[in-house]
Amino acid sequence: MFTGGAKVGEEDCPTLRAVKARPRLHAVHRTPYKPADFEPFALAAVMRRLDILEFGQVRDDPARVRPSHPGLERYAEHAASQYLAAVKALDSEGEMLPDPKYWVRQSKTKADPRGNPTVYELRVWGRCYANRNRTVCELRLLRFGSVRPGGRGPAERDPAEVAMAAYVAAHGGRAAELTRWSDEHDVLGAGIPHRVRVVEVGCLDGSVRPPLFDGTPEKAKAAYQRLAAPRLRATVDAVQRRPGPGCASCRLTATCPDLPRTPGILGIEDSSRPRRTLSITDLRRYANCPAQEHLRRIHLPYDKDIEHDCHVVRGHAVHAWLQRLHARTPRRPCTPADAPADRTDWRVDGWHLTGDDAELGARLIARHAAVCPLRHADPGTTAIAEQLLTFHDPKADIVLVAKPDLLYRSGGSVVWREVKSTKYRTPRGGRDVLEQYPQAALALVLLAEGVLGGGVRRSRVEVEILRPTGPDLELISPRQADRVATARQVIRDLAAPWHRDRTSAPNPGKRCARCEVARWCPATATHPVASSSSEIE
Repeated sequence: MFTGGAKVGEEDCPTLRAVKARPRLHAVHRTPYKPADFEPFALAAVMRRLDILEFGQVRDDPARVRPSHPGLERYAEHAASQYLAAVKALDSEGEMLPDPKYWVRQSKTKADPRGNPTVYELRVWGRCYANRNRTVCELRLLRFGSVRPGGRGPAERDPAEVAMAAYVAAHGGRAAELTRWSDEHDVLGAGIPHRVRVVEVGCLDGSVRPPLFDGTPEKAKAAYQRLAAPRLRATVDAVQRRPGPGCASCRLTATCPDLPRTPGILGIEDSSRPRRTLSITDLRRYANCPAQEHLRRIHLPYDKDIEHDCHVVRGHAVHAWLQRLHARTPRRPCTPADAPADRTDWRVDGWHLTGDDAELGARLIARHAAVCPLRHADPGTTAIAEQLLTFHDPKADIVLVAKPDLLYRSGGSVVWREVKSTKYRTPRGGRDVLEQYPQAALALVLLAEGVLGGGVRRSRVEVEILRPTGPDLELISPRQADRVATARQVIRDLAAPWHRDRTSAPNPGKRCARCEVARWCPATATHPVASSSSEIE
């Protein structure tokens, strides 16, 4: 088990974590191995570049290495150079030497009646270093972006993850990489060092923060027993299921009883491609540029000031404010008075609006009151905002995820509300609402399939468009066969090109000037320079 097994996310599936902790576990009905077209884990490409620079060769089994997308190669080259600059600053005297072995803490129980012991292994994933007499061991963890204090980077590492990393560095042995994932390591004793450090390095800018851990092996063991060991026991013993994006990598996906099946919902009958997670956001990105979708999918650092321009920030702020209103207890419909009191400067959930944007956002929130869905929700039922929905389309072998803006029940039927906001007073372009907002198309197909439960008679999709002059509200019923057919066509037209694509090639054009991952794009002639590295995450 890697150190990531000690951290817990809100949308993690406990059973998936337990499955990952058991590499020898196989499903009764095995899915054929379908390798990804490109390396799906971006930092693996960085690690391989550093292997060549530090050891003269890649340590991974070549048979397990997937080719990297050209955009990932560009990032990996940049990340490796930034990392090496950070290493030089960390250890200007060169006292710490890279260790070509992997650090593993291994323990075995007594053999069962057939003579087979149970093997437990804890592993760290990062760059391993030790001084010449191995009295000091240092594990350097990699981040995609920056780790500068005060930056807009990712959240702090889970203390349990850090404690486990320090424990393995202090009390683990050294081993070569496995050729088969289910095998146990041949671990060589390494002796216990006097001091252990866990350091974090940002691959975007070579930033380094103070050590996450710096202490004795005894201190590392105490932190592990207090923080990490309870998490690991819970992980191994978990039986609860929570479908989500992780279903794409789970060995039990094909037979999981809690994962709803929606055969053919994408209109694709080809399960030969690797199983992947898919959302409407992914499809919209792909329609803009296949390379952009792939580089965002593998979590390369992106320029947030480009992605989150003033219109996007205002939309997120309005959405977050309404979400808070709809979650109030006791539940009640929104009123114009629920808009921000200071209409020129307000914030919610990290989104901050000032001036004209704040005034427009507050006006849109006040306009929402006229069509608030809670006016029509069944008494005693729950209205849920941003609920993660997950489905498996076995005909395409795709795990589909969606987050409705609001789900509620009206007349015993499920209603899916999508809320959009705009500065425009009248509709523009004349496009069908299902084409303009594919989320609504997906919602309509899911309701037509009956996978959300409830009666069908009054189920519907509601598309609420907030304008400065007032809200537009369009209702679409799954009983309208022509509208359902249009929705299916919209989803199929978006999903089919993405599903069959094997290259994720760039689509150069005017949009490149506003692409948040243009820095890594192979179609970009020169690296665009961000105004500050804190703008890229």
